[in-house]
Amino acid sequence: MSWYIDASLYVWNLFKLWLSTIFVTPVQNIDMLWLLVPIWIAWFFAEFFQEKMGTSMGNAITNAVVILWGSIDCTRKTIQLISDKILTNWMDITARFGLILLLFIYGAIIVILGWKGNKIIKYIGRVRVVTYIFAMFVPIFYNAIPFSLEHIIAAVLFFPVFYFGIELIDHYTPNPKAITEDLEEAGGQSGSSLGSGSDSLAGLNSSEQTKEPDFKI
Repeated sequence: MSWYIDASLYVWNLFKLWLSTIFVTPVQNIDMLWLLVPIWIAWFFAEFFQEKMGTSMGNAITNAVVILWGSIDCTRKTIQLISDKILTNWMDITARFGLILLLFIYGAIIVILGWKGNKIIKYIGRVRVVTYIFAMFVPIFYNAIPFSLEHIIAAVLFFPVFYFGIELIDHYTPNPKAITEDLEEAGGQSGSSLGSGSDSLAGLNSSEQTKEPDFKI
């Protein structure tokens, strides 16, 4: 039974670390807020006004650009910490640059797949995914929290909580009027196109019925 208690305490500590990373640590570092606040604001408006009903490929590619720019900023901050001799452990430095490289590759893959028209970017390039990644890992690059294996485990373990929590909010909150009007406009255009196609078909059938035969008896 002791292993069960130890495992429960371990998961609870990971959960507290996860909550602290998202909600507490950012407000303790003003410098970090210059990167995180625009990301959170962009997430809110994109989530509830653009991606509430799903993500378009264009939105996914735009989100990838945020990833690329964020990885560049994290590189800048890491180099600054090295120059100020705050970061001196080469294993820590290597791990940070490795994580930055993974983020950059992630953003580049979304752009490349989007260029090729691969629809998988609608899932891996959602704004909530991009926001979550930066909410969890930007504090590391700004040296607000230590880079540890527990942090990575917490980020992976509780990602579904964040993702499906937002999904529930999207499901139970009413659609903004802007989204409703866009859907109605899209439906009207589809109906209009279908109607014009039907009219053309009806006209074609009518002309074929009234056309006299070419042969004579």
